[in-house]
Amino acid sequence: MKHLLIMAFALISLSSSAQISVNNYRAMEQVNWNNYKSQVRNQLNQIKAQWTSGKDVMLDLNLLMNVEATTYTVVFNVRQVAKTALEVNTLINDRIDTLRNNLKKHGLKDDDIVVEIISQVPIYGLRTSKKIFSNSQNEVPIGFEIHKNVTVVFHNYNVLNDIVFEASKSEIYDMVKVDYFTVNPMQYFDTLRRIVTSYLKAVEGSYDEVGLELDSFDRMISEKTSTIYPIERYAKYTGLTRLSYDHLLDKNETLSAPIKTIVAPSMYYNHMPFDQFDIVLNTEIIKPSIQYTMNFKVRYTPKPKPVQTITKKEIEKRFFMVTDDGEIKRLDLD
Repeated sequence: MKHLLIMAFALISLSSSAQISVNNYRAMEQVNWNNYKSQVRNQLNQIKAQWTSGKDVMLDLNLLMNVEATTYTVVFNVRQVAKTALEVNTLINDRIDTLRNNLKKHGLKDDDIVVEIISQVPIYGLRTSKKIFSNSQNEVPIGFEIHKNVTVVFHNYNVLNDIVFEASKSEIYDMVKVDYFTVNPMQYFDTLRRIVTSYLKAVEGSYDEVGLELDSFDRMISEKTSTIYPIERYAKYTGLTRLSYDHLLDKNETLSAPIKTIVAPSMYYNHMPFDQFDIVLNTEIIKPSIQYTMNFKVRYTPKPKPVQTITKKEIEKRFFMVTDDGEIKRLDLD
């Protein structure tokens, strides 16, 4: 539910600018398709068609479209502890307000920052009570801890670096995730359907040239779509660079044991490989993108031959008898 609320907020707040992005994308869409026409012609020689049972023909096509997001959200988790409930709320609100004011320098507005309270709980400790013959420990409240999530909505991917920098200045370090959104994602599936329709016409034409007239076949079509977000495509790796933290110590500071070097694991964006698809749109991925996929299957079944109607003629049988006198009489055998 939280995720849906964040997405709805992002879409409503920038519906006008998003519409401009959609119109620009549609124009770019046509250019991309024109560029891929030559690629499609080359792929006609590699059609994944196969015979199924009997004389049926099955075409199995996979399409992929890479789309750059129009809206982004980054979520930070903020924690604060203090002795009283008033103090803990004051401190955490000051940190968040500092972040809010600093982000205005980068073109972000108050409406672009959503604060969500997660929890506020007391912190307990043990206090020892001394008695004459024994000691007892009692659990007593010693402070409060509060958790809040801060979601920042932005539209220029490069601003993310500035947001993280300003958050660190407010002692906000825990970046939970980055989400990617587009306006009206169904339009991209409509585009894939139009492309696969044109592609199938070219395929059927190539089979007509070799004597297999698919136009005379009945068609059964199945479609399966999916959306792959960048957060699903990050892979872990271990860098070759080994970091040493010795330089973080003061000159006169000594430790009982040297600090060990650490091989720090990291992550990288690994988009869905293109070799699994017959048609790929927008192959140049500069930024992490949303990937829309479609599996399109067409089963061609020969149309049944028309049944010939055979008309059975009934022959009326009549029997006659010639008498000795040469008279012909009709016999009623019924």
